[in-house]
Amino acid sequence: MRVKCIFGWLMLAATSLHAGDTAVFIDVLTKPLNSPVKKFLHGEFGRFTFQSGSNVLPFSMVGRIATGGYIGSDVTERIENKLKGENRAGLFQQMTLVVYPFQSRFGSYWRTKMESGIGLKDAVTLQTISLRTTQTVGATFTDDAYRMVFRGNGYYRGRSLEVGSNQFQLLGYNAVDFSFRTDVSQRKVFHVSLLQATAFSRFSTRDMTLFTSASGDSLSFNGRYINQGTGHRGWGEKGMGLSVGYDRMYTFRGLGGFKRSGNFPILAVGVRDLGFLYLPSVQVESRGYVWDASMKGLTEAGESPIQSIPLKQAVVNAKELQLSNWFGNQRDSAMSKLELKEQTRRGTVMIPFTVYVDLLNMPIKDQQFGVNATYLHVPGYRVSTRIWWNKTLLPKGEQKWQSLLLQPYVAMGGFDTYDLGMSMQLNASIKRMGYVNFRLDARGLEAWAMPNMQHGAGLSATMSLQL
Repeated sequence: MRVKCIFGWLMLAATSLHAGDTAVFIDVLTKPLNSPVKKFLHGEFGRFTFQSGSNVLPFSMVGRIATGGYIGSDVTERIENKLKGENRAGLFQQMTLVVYPFQSRFGSYWRTKMESGIGLKDAVTLQTISLRTTQTVGATFTDDAYRMVFRGNGYYRGRSLEVGSNQFQLLGYNAVDFSFRTDVSQRKVFHVSLLQATAFSRFSTRDMTLFTSASGDSLSFNGRYINQGTGHRGWGEKGMGLSVGYDRMYTFRGLGGFKRSGNFPILAVGVRDLGFLYLPSVQVESRGYVWDASMKGLTEAGESPIQSIPLKQAVVNAKELQLSNWFGNQRDSAMSKLELKEQTRRGTVMIPFTVYVDLLNMPIKDQQFGVNATYLHVPGYRVSTRIWWNKTLLPKGEQKWQSLLLQPYVAMGGFDTYDLGMSMQLNASIKRMGYVNFRLDARGLEAWAMPNMQHGAGLSATMSLQL
């Protein structure tokens, strides 16, 4: 029973890199075979996760877009030469704080039973309660869409920009997470989250074209587009929702000679944040679509006929011709000709759920390796794969720290194309806090070192306390 219970906690450790994780875990998972490091049960206290990326935009440019920094014409021009027919970019940020249980709630009697599994029965039991805030941004865009937004159409007079199909989505929400174990061994964990929307914006285009005359005094525009957003509504007015998740662990006991206790290969699978947000008031602006007259639903009911619209420039100097300036000076005239439909609608949106598969604790020539595949449902995100190697450093003599785990890894996909990374886990003793586990995961080391040349980077920090 002790081995089964320990493996249950390992399953939760397997998800420590996934979005929305509030797991209680045991750090023995990351120790090499026959490690002298003591094994402690740890309960996660807090976590911060940030990840960004693109297949074409450098890390520094994504940061400036997110924070509103200045982007020079030399940067946008340099990137233009690297554009592909379909480009992507995205950002994910999350903060989690566990509010139950606290360390003091785990008495020695209960902890002994938990470790041994004796006297405990399979039952649905509340395991943790945590508070979480999440922001996601994702975009897919064409090369001509980039030219129009970042370079302005004034650079392309006498040319038609095939803006085509593009998608952008921003979604932020707060959550109260409840995690339940369904068996003593902790191999099955179920999650329920209550959600509150904090921000929502979605923009999409289809078959869009923009022609600028050679003299720069007129435009010809065509295409369909939708712009949706909750605007500046007050706290609690933007929407509420619900999501669920499930983690499952399997162990393999008969692979080769690796049948020692605690060193079996482990397969962990799961889904997180599978759910929706109901948005009671969304401002919708569209062209070329028809909608359900009931004002319910954020998805169009069909298409309406459209035709190319010529727009004549009147006041703006041709040397300053930029799409935003042009519309700013002639907005009323442009809006009437484009026949934009504006309305307030209500409906649901799916939140960015996560699906993952981990293969852990794989011993190869007395070394431990792991492999992960993760999918995050955000525009522009591709299936992310990661492979890592464990290296544990031990102190010499009596020290306040017990071990330092290094996990160098290579990752492919996600918002980015590839990433080099390093995860570090320090186990230390702090007065009045007992044994504390600190974990730092730096993804995209090449981007941190060369932010103007490489695409995307991430950072995750976690603090856990001994139970």
